[in-house]
Amino acid sequence: MLRLFSVAAAAAATIAIGVQALAQGPSRRSVLVNGREAVAGEVLVKFTRVLAVQERLQLEQDVDAGESETIGPDVRRMRSRSLNVQTLIASLRTRATVQYAEPNYIWHTTVSSNDPQFGELWGLRNVGQVIGGRTGVVNADIHAASAWSIATGSRANVVVVIDTGIDYTHPDLAANVWSAPAAFSVTIGGTTIVCAAGTHGFNAITKACDPRDDNNHGTHVAGTIGGAGNNALGVSGVNWNASIMGAKFLDSAGSGSSVNAINAIEFAIQAKNAFAATAKANVRVLSNSWGGGGFSQALLDEITKANANGMLFVAAAGNNASNDDTVPFYPANYSAPNVVSVAATDNTDHLASFSNFGASVQLAAPGVSILSTTIGNTYQYFSGTSMATPHVSGSAALILSRCTLDTATLKTTILSNLDIVPALSGFVGTGGRLNVDKALRACAPVTAPVAPGAPTGTTAR
Repeated sequence: MLRLFSVAAAAAATIAIGVQALAQGPSRRSVLVNGREAVAGEVLVKFTRVLAVQERLQLEQDVDAGESETIGPDVRRMRSRSLNVQTLIASLRTRATVQYAEPNYIWHTTVSSNDPQFGELWGLRNVGQVIGGRTGVVNADIHAASAWSIATGSRANVVVVIDTGIDYTHPDLAANVWSAPAAFSVTIGGTTIVCAAGTHGFNAITKACDPRDDNNHGTHVAGTIGGAGNNALGVSGVNWNASIMGAKFLDSAGSGSSVNAINAIEFAIQAKNAFAATAKANVRVLSNSWGGGGFSQALLDEITKANANGMLFVAAAGNNASNDDTVPFYPANYSAPNVVSVAATDNTDHLASFSNFGASVQLAAPGVSILSTTIGNTYQYFSGTSMATPHVSGSAALILSRCTLDTATLKTTILSNLDIVPALSGFVGTGGRLNVDKALRACAPVTAPVAPGAPTGTTAR
């Protein structure tokens, strides 16, 4: 049997702090300098003394300055026509008259949700709030609030929660639940099933088009992916706007079979293909907060089929505090190219005490004391790699809302733009924790506007 795994945790104090940053205008091309965004070809220079006019003109000629102006009382902005930022800084720092030279960094608005419990969502924005009796470390999070200045999600791509189902009537989820735009049919296990317009997914146990949750786990996962954001209610997901399909194969006790797991994935594939002409069920991400069975070639084949249909398969690494390299944990350990294995971190950027680890585990994400939606208009704190997984699934969807990427490039974009955390060295293959803001900026135009309706708040220099 395959089982879900989340570890319940206690609620704690709330700190809701809005931190905003100054947004750079879109008039300059940007580059990354030491991992930070900066204006291409520009530096800020402070001199040890006031330069004579001829000295300044000679310096500007030496660095091929096309623009030069005074900023503030004693700093000068210089823009080179031919030198990049690193070369420009290196050249200037060799001069005795230069006190310092630095990049002209770009800053962005940090969008803050008005959801009343947003301050408790340390995984999205960690400002050092106390959660579960533990004081957090500032910025030990996925940097969702910064990413929201570029994108807050989209209904164009579907995330399938393969789990215990979802409470699709939950007030903080209903707006972001996928609904079939018309009746369609799927053939599962040789049986043709007709799903009515307005249905929200599939129950692989009963072979019916009703994925209603009877456990809480899947609803909790869904809330992290796409709890409706900035709606003055409850929590926010990684995506304020999303399209979440339910595929229930785990029962009320949180257990399910390989057969039903395969059928849940197969439903997602067939639903996508049923609406291929209109892209009304454009499934791109499968979120899998479950595991523990033995190696199944049949399940691996189905995951590989999902890859061929353009679907990223995000999987929890397990909650046994064990090494997945030594004792493989499936489905996270499958070698299919679309699989992403996720460990859990706490709010101090350390590996969670329960989390599995190993070189085969590709990254970590917040998974301790995660507040999210539960059945019947309720909210609860859960812990587990089950909770880390939807942070990655939701981030994949957020990236896709702005970037047109195939599955392989989407996976690479996520894994190549992590925060490298010393405490994770030797525990996950990349040594990194998810950073959706960095991943999104790697593929989206850095001057992209805030999504319509997103608040900009106040700004601070």
